[in-house]
Amino acid sequence: MDQVLSEQVQAPEALVSVAFDKAWRFVEKDPILAHNLKTVLHSRLRAFLECSIRDGERNTLHLANEAIRNLRAELAPSTKQ
Repeated sequence: MDQVLSEQVQAPEALVSVAFDKAWRFVEKDPILAHNLKTVLHSRLRAFLECSIRDGERNTLHLANEAIRNLRAELAPSTKQ
């Protein structure tokens, strides 16, 4: 309960930082995203996190997971021919 409460009152930049660290541990090892430049991954991941926070999300695990899903949807190589 204390963790949830502390996440709810954290400033947006602190939430971005914590969620970014959680997401990045996955993203940097994700073979689907490996072909992208690190700078692109960083900037898009941060943008997705900031957007979710603006929409009201405050749970850092949810933020991280949603950002990863969005990043994969946007940057994963297309298998369409």
